[in-house]
Amino acid sequence: MKSCTFELIVNILTYAIKNNQNSFSQKDFKNVVYTKEFNNYDINEKIADGFEYLLKRGLLQLESNKMTFFEKYKLPETIKINTKNYTKVFKELSKRIILMHEGKEMINNTYEVKDDYADIIEVVDIVNSGFLLHPDKEEIKVTLSKILISLNVESSAHYSLLTIIQLLELKSAMKIKIKTKTSEFAASNIKFCHLQFNENSMVLYFDKCSFEIDNIEDILHIDSIDSSSIEKDINKSIEILNNYPKDKTEYIINFLKNYS
Repeated sequence: MKSCTFELIVNILTYAIKNNQNSFSQKDFKNVVYTKEFNNYDINEKIADGFEYLLKRGLLQLESNKMTFFEKYKLPETIKINTKNYTKVFKELSKRIILMHEGKEMINNTYEVKDDYADIIEVVDIVNSGFLLHPDKEEIKVTLSKILISLNVESSAHYSLLTIIQLLELKSAMKIKIKTKTSEFAASNIKFCHLQFNENSMVLYFDKCSFEIDNIEDILHIDSIDSSSIEKDINKSIEILNNYPKDKTEYIINFLKNYS
């Protein structure tokens, strides 16, 4: 993906948060953005890059597939906003969300967008597209959840916002441990529902409970309730996918084989 400026991405996400009850197009955004701030040269391409970045990270949801400058986007159902309705708060919230996503303290105006998680995000989208039978879909979602969790374990890093959003999309049963400045709690056999952003905190909503946290680093541990090995799950998922048309499953199977 080409470089797109941090500030432009922030402005797009801010627009999505301000209009979280409505869908909007890239053209709608262009009509309100101060293009001189981002240099009018190739502004349409820059906006398209920014939308693609947010879409790939689960911070925008595509409503139509016409593949034009007029297709509609909106804030995903998995993200809720609970804050005062004025632009400064929205913009600061947008910056905080994107910085959590990248795991960086600072992103400059020429930051090159990384696609480290692009493959798994694409696979999650394909699995959620509707061609799989429900029991098969649930099996594969467990496998993908385990792969997502393992990526954080391998990197010895805190969970990224990207990981949490993809787990929200998968909605597999999890167990989780959280420690904030004032309390520590844990839950098991719960499914992610949505993530609510407040001005200075976040609330993780599950099917059975909710936890308020100060930031992503408060999440100490996430694990699947399924005790089978990830290798066994991958092999089982590939067997399931082999029963479906190759043109629908090839991308997922190739992805899974890279982790087997």
